[in-house]
Amino acid sequence: MKNVKLIQLCLMTSLGLAVNSYAAEKDSSTTAPSSQEFLVGTWTGGVPDGLGALKPVLNSQGIYRVRLNADGTMLPINQIKLANPSWLAFSKNKQFIYATNEDNGDKEGQVSALKFTKSGDLQLLNKVKSHGQQPTHAEVSPDNKFLLISNYSSRPNHAGVTVFPIKKDGSLGKLAQKVAFIKGSQALPDRQADGHAHSTTFSPDGTVAYVADLGSDLIKAYHYDADAKQPLKPAPELDLQFPEGSGPRHLIFSKNGNYLYATTEMDAQVIVFKKEYNAYKMIQTQNLTEEVDAESKGGAGLIFSPDQKFLYVGNRKKVNEIVAYSVDSKTGKLTLIDRYPSGGIEPRAFDIDETGEYLVVANVFSNTVSQFKRDLKTGKLKPTQIALQIGLPTDVKFIPTNR
Repeated sequence: MKNVKLIQLCLMTSLGLAVNSYAAEKDSSTTAPSSQEFLVGTWTGGVPDGLGALKPVLNSQGIYRVRLNADGTMLPINQIKLANPSWLAFSKNKQFIYATNEDNGDKEGQVSALKFTKSGDLQLLNKVKSHGQQPTHAEVSPDNKFLLISNYSSRPNHAGVTVFPIKKDGSLGKLAQKVAFIKGSQALPDRQADGHAHSTTFSPDGTVAYVADLGSDLIKAYHYDADAKQPLKPAPELDLQFPEGSGPRHLIFSKNGNYLYATTEMDAQVIVFKKEYNAYKMIQTQNLTEEVDAESKGGAGLIFSPDQKFLYVGNRKKVNEIVAYSVDSKTGKLTLIDRYPSGGIEPRAFDIDETGEYLVVANVFSNTVSQFKRDLKTGKLKPTQIALQIGLPTDVKFIPTNR
C-alpha cells in the first residue's frame, strides 16, 4: 500500500491561534519539563478484519515520535517504517520497546524489538513470528526476562498467549511457550465462538499474569515462574469470571495491589475488584455510558493519573468518549466525574505525561491524536483544541524522561 508522509501538526485551519490562546492561559506555577516525547503506534496496512472503518482513512508508515512542549504544542519529529505496530510496550529499563505487528486476515502476526539510539531515534533489532494472529497487546515481565503477546485472532486455534525470552541486547529469542485459547463462552456467537486474548497484565508483585479473554468472559490467571523454560502455569483458582457477553478487554492494578480495575468491551463497563487473601472479589460495576444500545458500547483502554487519584476509561463506537472517575483510596471504588468527547472517532488508547498535566488520545478512524489538559486537583479534562493528524493511530506511549 502506498506510503504517505505524516501530515504535520494541525488544528484544521486555526492551529496557530488556538496554540497562542491556550499558552496564554497556562498556569505559571507548573513545573513541567521544557519538553517530553511520546510514540504513536499505527495500523499501516488498513483496518484488521471485522473492525470496519469510516472513510477516508489515511495510510501511515509505522511508529511516530512526537515532542510535547511545555506550552502544550505537539511537534512530529520523525518515524520508523514498520508494518502495523499497533501496540507498544517498554522494557523495564526503558531502553527497548516492543511492538505487535497486527496483520490482517490469515497472515500470522509478528512482534518487533527496537532500541533507542543515542539521538532518541528507534532502531529495529529483530522480528519474530507471534505464533498466532492479530497480536493486539504486549507485556514485559517484571524481571524483564520475557515478553508476553496476546494474540486476539478471529480464526479458530490462533488465539492465546505466546511467550518470548528477552535477550541481553533487547532482541527477542525463539518461542518459549504457547497457551492456546480455543473455546469461547458462546454468549455472543458472532464475537465469542472462540477464545480471544486481548491483553496481559502482571500483578504488582510479579507472581501472577492475568490474561483478558474477551471470547470466554474470563480473565485467566497464570502463576509466573521466571526460572522455568515455560514460565506460565494455569491458576484457575484465581480466574476472574465476568457476566456472559461482557467481553473483558484491559485491566490495571492499584500500586499496592489491593484493587484491580477491568474494562469490558461489549458491555462498556469498568469493574472494580478487591483483593481478599490471594484472590480478587468484584465490588463495583460502573457503566461507561447511559445509552443502552449495543452501538454505543465499545469499552477500550484505561489508565490511572500518576498519583492514582483518578482513572480514565475509553468508550468507542457511536459515543467516542473518555470517561473520568475519582478513586477512593480507602475503598478503591469509583465516582463518576464526567464524560468527555475524545476529539475523534474510536479512542482506542491514550496516555498521560509524567507531570500529569496532559492526556493524549489515539482516535483511530478519524486519523487524529487529540489532547486534553488535566486539572490535577479535580481530575477534570479540558480539550486544548490541539491535535495531530496521523493515519490510523492505535496506541500512544510517553517516553520516560529518565531513560
